Amino acid sequence: LISLFAPLHECSHSTAFKSNLLNQLATFFCGMVHLMPSIWFREFHMQHHRHTQDTEKDPELRTQQPRTIGSYIFLVTGIKIWIDLVKNFFRLFSGNVKESYINKHNTKKVVFEARIVFTIYLLLFLVSFNFNNAILLYAWIIPMIIGQPFLRLFLLAEHGFCDLSSDMTKNSRTTKTNLLLRFFMWNMNYHSEHHSTPGIPFHKLQEYQKKIGHKVKYRELGYFNFHKKYFMFILNQKFFRWV
Repeated sequence: LISLFAPLHECSHSTAFKSNLLNQLATFFCGMVHLMPSIWFREFHMQHHRHTQDTEKDPELRTQQPRTIGSYIFLVTGIKIWIDLVKNFFRLFSGNVKESYINKHNTKKVVFEARIVFTIYLLLFLVSFNFNNAILLYAWIIPMIIGQPFLRLFLLAEHGFCDLSSDMTKNSRTTKTNLLLRFFMWNMNYHSEHHSTPGIPFHKLQEYQKKIGHKVKYRELGYFNFHKKYFMFILNQKFFRWV
């Protein structure tokens, strides 16, 4: 369920399928699973691509990267992202679409889709309640809560401690990992390559990495290595403050 974020991301670029309709349907379904209405997510994500690591315009930077052990743990638990997603969802549902990155021509679509998704959620919960069936709890809600920390750990490596620059070979990270993780996360670990040429489909990124990999500034041998370095940075930063 957590790895459905990968097709949500890929299909928002319309690069997963030749059919635009299939891309839209997949984005809608995966966005519904992740509490991210697809049209809103596409607008949010395209702004991220247009202004990657721009402290004023990149919406992803509104969530500050952790600089203390406490903030690191809090981010990884997924509590903050759930709070942000719920607040954002009901803001869209209420018709409050004031974010600068949302195209004015799409504001009504964003609100309409949020209300459709809410209706689907409501119907699912009513059916579940009526039949006294807890399948939604055990097959969706609990697994998503348990899985969210793994997604946070994965996503933090994409731009964590990368340059605040418009150079796509310096503002994103490529992380080498095993076949299983690459499969489930649709090669999203090749993030520098993806940002350099967003139109390249996920299944071509590994091949593309061989062509431009030498230009990428931030390359990491595994997610464990990245987080070990991240954790050590936090500890050293705290140590030097005490000295």
